[in-house]
Amino acid sequence: MDNDHGQLLANRYRLGRLLGQGGMGAVWCAHDEQLGRDVAVKELRLPGHLGEAERQNWIARLDREARAAARLKHPGIITVHDRISGSDGRPWIVMELVDGGSLADLIETHGALTPQRAAVVGRQVAAALGAAHRMGITHRDIKPANILLEEERVVLTDFGIAALEGDATLTATGMIMGTPAFMAPEQVRGLPATAESDLWSLGATLYAAVEGRAPFAGTAPSAVLVAVATEPPIPALRAGVLGPVLDGLLHKDPAARLTMDQLQAQLNEAAALRSPMAGRVAFVPPTMPAWSPAVRQPAADPAAGPGSAPRRGFSRRTKLSMAALMIALAAGAGFIANQRDDDNSTYKANRSTANALPVPTGFSQQTTSRTDQNWAQVTYTWPDPCVNHCANQIALVTEWMRRQAGVAQVDTLGAEDGGCLTDQHGCPIWITQVPSYNNPTLQAAELQTRGNRLSFRVDVGR
Repeated sequence: MDNDHGQLLANRYRLGRLLGQGGMGAVWCAHDEQLGRDVAVKELRLPGHLGEAERQNWIARLDREARAAARLKHPGIITVHDRISGSDGRPWIVMELVDGGSLADLIETHGALTPQRAAVVGRQVAAALGAAHRMGITHRDIKPANILLEEERVVLTDFGIAALEGDATLTATGMIMGTPAFMAPEQVRGLPATAESDLWSLGATLYAAVEGRAPFAGTAPSAVLVAVATEPPIPALRAGVLGPVLDGLLHKDPAARLTMDQLQAQLNEAAALRSPMAGRVAFVPPTMPAWSPAVRQPAADPAAGPGSAPRRGFSRRTKLSMAALMIALAAGAGFIANQRDDDNSTYKANRSTANALPVPTGFSQQTTSRTDQNWAQVTYTWPDPCVNHCANQIALVTEWMRRQAGVAQVDTLGAEDGGCLTDQHGCPIWITQVPSYNNPTLQAAELQTRGNRLSFRVDVGR
């Protein structure tokens, strides 16, 4: 009960502040008076209406949590010190105190994480899961609330419904255990949870970290379960470098999901990539529009080795100029070749991705057309005349582009100054793609005012 504050457990642990509580338990900060250290203690709270068999089942489940965590020695897994009983017979688990809040708390307080930060968290959780799986333990309830953060350390906790290899199940037949929005489809269907189920849940957790919400939604838990089992995830808008990881983990078929080794490799790559605005790749376009005599040059990243620069996205005009220059140098002739790819399947894939893009806030979608590169070009229009060189609208579309999957960096090249908006070709936007992202994504964009109304064109391809 909440008035347990100050209670002395096992003549040793003095209860302090309440750290958190749920329907069947609570976690307290306590002081170990024998060793002079602070610890966390978890009590089991059982409703009075439960029968004796149900009470014993929940007590056994808490004991299993203690056994599961106690078998594991890993910096990313909560350390269990003891299992004790209170004066009223209620069981308690004594654990190390990780006093930094959970990933769920962080998301709620500060909003979604950057993809790179989420990747750093994810690879520590993956390492902890790998240690548990090697010991024959499946967690079965990976979610943001069960991931604790303490400075740079990430700790997996709450093995309350973990499945221990060789341990008899404590779950009643037909009973689904877990948190609906983060459960794997096979768990929803009542099949045994496996290591692959934990990987799905980690994928759903990382999705929530970068999007600020779970990948499946519904008006009731039952609706969420149906969505998990039968529907694709809600499209991620902010995944960035983490997009391939989410795609690889959120497969309905467990056999199609990333293996632990593949996951660790992809998370390491995503975590190592610098944030989109932290560094630049040195590049000077071969032709400069007349309105920009001094286009900003992105600074070189001294930490980047040979071949480490991400793919670059340029405007169509720049691409055609480069192509013409290379052809002239190679062939010694003044002609331009038509390099259009007639592969309709490629265009269909690009168009499908383009049509699935959310419309930028305040804009309306006008047309989708095919480019010479077999990309799909979508045109969005701002309905009203804009002022101050459309600076507010440019900020909106810039942030929108940065949130799209596969986009690592966006540079407006001074479009906010407005000098290029009335140019024949408008203002080109420089887009850098995530190197490992293989699905269609934003390649180039242009801004232009027509009749004092802003037109925003974006090319989608790969």
